[in-house]
Amino acid sequence: MSLLLKNCKLIHRGKNVIRNIFIENGIIRKITTENMRADAVINARHNYVIPGMIDSHVHFRAPGSEYKEDFFTGSRAAAAGGVTTVLDMPNTPLPTTSLRALMEKRQAAKKSIVNYGFHFGATMENSGEIRNSSKYNVASVKVFMGSSTGNLLINDDGRLYEIFCDSKLNTIHAENEDLIGYFEEKYRRKTNYDLHCDIRNNLTAYTAVSKAISLSRACSNKLYFCHVSTRQEISMLKDEAAYVEITPHHLFLAREDMKTLGNFGKMNPPLRSKDDQTALWEAINDGTADTIGSDHAPHLPQEKNAPYKKAPSGVPGVETSLPLMLDAVNRGLLALPRLVELTSINPARIFGIKNKGLIKEGYDADLVIIDMDMEKRIRNENLFTKCGWSPFDGRKVRGWPVTTIVNGNVVFHEGKVYDRKRGKEVEFE
Repeated sequence: MSLLLKNCKLIHRGKNVIRNIFIENGIIRKITTENMRADAVINARHNYVIPGMIDSHVHFRAPGSEYKEDFFTGSRAAAAGGVTTVLDMPNTPLPTTSLRALMEKRQAAKKSIVNYGFHFGATMENSGEIRNSSKYNVASVKVFMGSSTGNLLINDDGRLYEIFCDSKLNTIHAENEDLIGYFEEKYRRKTNYDLHCDIRNNLTAYTAVSKAISLSRACSNKLYFCHVSTRQEISMLKDEAAYVEITPHHLFLAREDMKTLGNFGKMNPPLRSKDDQTALWEAINDGTADTIGSDHAPHLPQEKNAPYKKAPSGVPGVETSLPLMLDAVNRGLLALPRLVELTSINPARIFGIKNKGLIKEGYDADLVIIDMDMEKRIRNENLFTKCGWSPFDGRKVRGWPVTTIVNGNVVFHEGKVYDRKRGKEVEFE
């Protein structure tokens, strides 16, 4: 099966050029000015074509919480959002902390219409599994320094050091569990709308980052800090040989938005101040930030409508990340080539994902056609995620993916998801 994308605007050596992309058997075979013959043709109409987004931080909830999301519904949302590869986190009710659990998740992921990979979870007891994880084809070993679903909290310095020494790459949820407990007790009588921001304040984040950096320096591993959200973390990580992920919800929402969002803005780490938000944008543009990850964490509306202490943390985002960032490009907050680095080139490089992240002959045909002039509002009723809501509901966005291609197959085109084809598990170098 062959596919020709005609009249594609590509970024080549800093300049815009118009080319045709010839795809055969899922591979980019030729980037040319020639009008080649193919089984199917899509006219990009001089819109930009960029590499598909690699979202290295999603929670597709399977196995164990499929009522919130599964790999089929989550991947449909990903396709609509221009995401062609997702890396799923291990903190499901049946956590991915053993080879057996990983195989079960692999089975669940076969429903996905986009490509997929997995992070492996660290616990206080699975030392042998972590030492063998390099043979499991996983992206990283995930460490939760703050509590999450399942028995994944690592709150012991010796065990943390051991995990770092036994791993090649660790993704880190950096929150100080002891301080969170302290602030929960300190503010137990308060009922302010942004209480979550007080309990999991900046101090809980940057002290955890500091500890992880200090322990890691004695090992040969690399650290990838998920959802970095504070000015102090950015300052600390600016000159460190560690990777920095930033989420769209921390870029586009701030603490004051909790007043209207309530529990629908509750996530870990929480929304921060405008000052922190400014630091995140500075990190986007000065090269401190390495990736954009959605931290897609869907919960049903009825769960979010529970009282504060019972309402789960997390918001969906895989479907809206790229549109929000394209709108930021249109508003001059970053350049399109920088966005491609953050969403495609860098994730492929950091995690060693084979044949992904570039528009290049011989690479997998994971591509997105984007219309930078398309303007519409994010609407809950139009979302493909099973949870059916977004904290950005009603926000007007200019710049949208109009066609998503995974392994040479069209999975999203002009508002419709095509879900007959399945994605593949990625390979890590």
